[in-house]
Amino acid sequence: EKPFHPEIGSGVRDMLFEPMSTLTAHVLTKKIEDVIENFEPRALLTSVEVIPRFDTNQYEVIVEFYIQNAPTELVDLSFTLERLR
Repeated sequence: EKPFHPEIGSGVRDMLFEPMSTLTAHVLTKKIEDVIENFEPRALLTSVEVIPRFDTNQYEVIVEFYIQNAPTELVDLSFTLERLR
């Protein structure tokens, strides 16, 4: 999500309130891939992986990409998504 630009966004926050499943993880993967490919020209996306963690009610997200000006260095970014109450 980008502040003051509602047209740039993935809708990931809305997906966090869906029932946790592998299907939801696949939809999250596609949404993240689409927003990076459409709105971040500096990144050459290699892969996006969303892993549901049923025991902690979280999704682990792993994004791998190359930076446009440094195509020899693979950037591996991992983080967790969870609902906040």
